[in-house]
Amino acid sequence: IKERVDISAYFKKGLAESQILLIKDQISQDARISEVRYVSAEEALANFKETHQNDELLLESVGELNENPLPATLQIKAYTLDDYPAIAEMLNSDEYRSAIEKVNFEDNRTLIGRLNNLLKFIITVGIILIAIFSAIAILVIFNTITLTIYNRREEVEIMRLVGATNWYIRGPFIVEALLYSIFATIITSALLYPVYSSLLPKISHYLTSSGYTFDGNMALFLILVLAQLIIAFILSTISSLLAMRKYLQV
Repeated sequence: IKERVDISAYFKKGLAESQILLIKDQISQDARISEVRYVSAEEALANFKETHQNDELLLESVGELNENPLPATLQIKAYTLDDYPAIAEMLNSDEYRSAIEKVNFEDNRTLIGRLNNLLKFIITVGIILIAIFSAIAILVIFNTITLTIYNRREEVEIMRLVGATNWYIRGPFIVEALLYSIFATIITSALLYPVYSSLLPKISHYLTSSGYTFDGNMALFLILVLAQLIIAFILSTISSLLAMRKYLQV
């Protein structure tokens, strides 16, 4: 969604391309801007005709004009949606007023604001869900290891009597918890792969009509699996240590 959002600066007719490219280079230096794409008047007209190729009446109307009605444009993307108001204000400043006819930010201000609020809500909910499911994972593993310790309390007592160190006693329980992590990662990865490889590319293609689209890259999926495994290891280790500290007093 963020990749699809941009604002356009429309230049005045008759402005030399060299001036437009100079402004493009100046704008590109702004730390808030991630990408600036120059669209010439000819390219804009070609894109317009391609987009409306099924509307013969509209194309005939455009063809009857003596000159290209579309201006040269800069399409500008920001790193964050919060940056667009400041970028639009910069483009409307006296420095660029003699060259830029219009900036379409005001036309999209409401939409960009709603998207920004939606993305912040999604991120907040995501963080909350991560915290909730992490707590659930810790509790589940904690209770599982606790039951395992209780069932093996005689073995633990024997190890203590023969002088086993605390980490020697903890070792088997930590390994068991890590095995749970491995199996859980394998199961969740198998369930998520069809969504990752089939559904997400379709959603990405729908949301992003041009530019980068998500294609279900296998290398990225393996990185995600590895990240899941590392987080699962951390959660299971914490759970195991808490369970043994509370119930074994080692």
